[in-house]
Amino acid sequence: MFADNDRISQRQLLRQMILALLGAWLLFLAGGVCQAGQNGLAGMALGFLLLAGWLLLLIRNAGVYENMEHYIGKAGRLLVIIVYLSFLVLTGSFLLRKISSLCGEYLISGISPEFLGLLLLLAAGAGIRNDIQQRARLAEIFYPFVMTGFVLMLILAAFHMRAESFADAAAFSLTEVAREGWRTLGAGAVLAVLPFIIGQVEQEKRLKRPLLEGLGKVWLFLTAAAVILIGTFGLEGVRRMEVPVIQLMAGTRLPGKFLERFDIVWLALLLCSILFALGSLLFYGTHLTGMRGDKGRIFRAAMGALIYGGSVLGQEGSGMEQWYPLMAERFYLPFFLILTLALRIFSRRTGKKRR
Repeated sequence: MFADNDRISQRQLLRQMILALLGAWLLFLAGGVCQAGQNGLAGMALGFLLLAGWLLLLIRNAGVYENMEHYIGKAGRLLVIIVYLSFLVLTGSFLLRKISSLCGEYLISGISPEFLGLLLLLAAGAGIRNDIQQRARLAEIFYPFVMTGFVLMLILAAFHMRAESFADAAAFSLTEVAREGWRTLGAGAVLAVLPFIIGQVEQEKRLKRPLLEGLGKVWLFLTAAAVILIGTFGLEGVRRMEVPVIQLMAGTRLPGKFLERFDIVWLALLLCSILFALGSLLFYGTHLTGMRGDKGRIFRAAMGALIYGGSVLGQEGSGMEQWYPLMAERFYLPFFLILTLALRIFSRRTGKKRR
């Protein structure tokens, strides 16, 4: 298994998970959910319930994932790793393209998204090694600032809500709720990497409660964000916006006028979370292969090159913003769910034979 000095605490795992997910989910999930009104809110709640159930299965199956070759053979394990790596690369490309475009539009003008993307990727990958404790310490440093900043932003933004903004509520639709629930579950497909690292967490058998509580906190935060977006701009208003969260940040500031563009602070927090997510994709991609030392560094460099190449190819007009979410929801998520269930069945059958 793992040496004691290569283990992290439950709190460190939880903070890594929240820090890596919160920025991207706030930007893409909450912004999309609010455009579906009450159906989106109900669908997101359904999606998080399904995520909680899947998370419990992933935790229970952690040992099976670590010994996957025993159940599906070398070829089967190789296929699974290839699918995982392709998912991590595409996810990284999507995130890098989106955040580099947003930075070029709202933070730094006059620089191409391609060059910005390269700088951001280098920043995300700087100093990454095979040491999971390093990732944990990094999360411990940034987590309080990012969480405190995001909560403060929502509190300040809540003062802009108007009662009349909730008047144009969408008609309730079970089909729409189910669609938003599946979309939320698709956004959580990245949780599929968890079983591969649970073995490096102290007291891994007691992870259920803290991880479920963490997932619940993220749901509450995103729900609050979606409600505030609707209450501030109205349903029709958010539907006309490409990235509603960015518009919310632009109009949210501390009392007084000591900083002309306070939205830069919120954007910096968002960027910090997404860069940590990009670094995590590189780290866990290498972790899946088991490569260490020079081989690990070479693999991370190659993976980073693929992520950057995908982000460049995913420029406006390529359709990446549409087909990546569809790939995540229609291929990767079903694959990960089927794998979880299949490994659970195989392990139980093997256990019965041994008896």
